[in-house]
Formats: sequence, structure tokens, C-alpha cells
Amino acid sequence: MPPVDRPTPPDDLEPELYAVLEALADCDPETIRTVADHVDALAAWAESRSTDDGTPEGVPEDATVSTLEVDGETYRHYQWREGDAIRSKTERA
Repeated sequence: MPPVDRPTPPDDLEPELYAVLEALADCDPETIRTVADHVDALAAWAESRSTDDGTPEGVPEDATVSTLEVDGETYRHYQWREGDAIRSKTERA
């Protein structure tokens, strides 16, 4: 069987994540698969946080939520305070 080229991380990752993936390449296959399983579970958790029943990632659960309709599209607008700053995020519902 011919040798397989080592995969390279995507170029558009943040430098810290790129470095983590590069470091994983030096691990044994079992460790890499264990990390992959954890990353899959983490992705499922992150997706579940942005469903209709939860708040999107990065938005505190106690944020104020307003529903807006613009040109027939519905959006959720989240607003919260971080110290003296007011933060917000808008998502299509």
C-alpha cells in the first residue's frame, strides 16, 4: 500500500486551533480518534445551543430577546450587558 500524505489543517483556522491540529498529528491513532469523538460531541452541543429552545453560542442565557420581522423574515435580537458595555446579536429565526 503506498504511503498516505499527512493531512494539513484548513488554512482559515485561528492560529491556536491550527497549532492544536498540528500537535495532534504527532499523537497515536487512538488518541486522535478519542479527540475526534470529543470534537463531534462538542459540535453537537454547540449546534444544540443555537436551536429555537436555546440561546446562540456566545449569548448569555439571561439576555433579553426581541423578535423582529423585516420584509417577511423573522429575526431574534439578543441584548445583554458585559460590565459597562451593552452587547447584542441578531439571528434569523
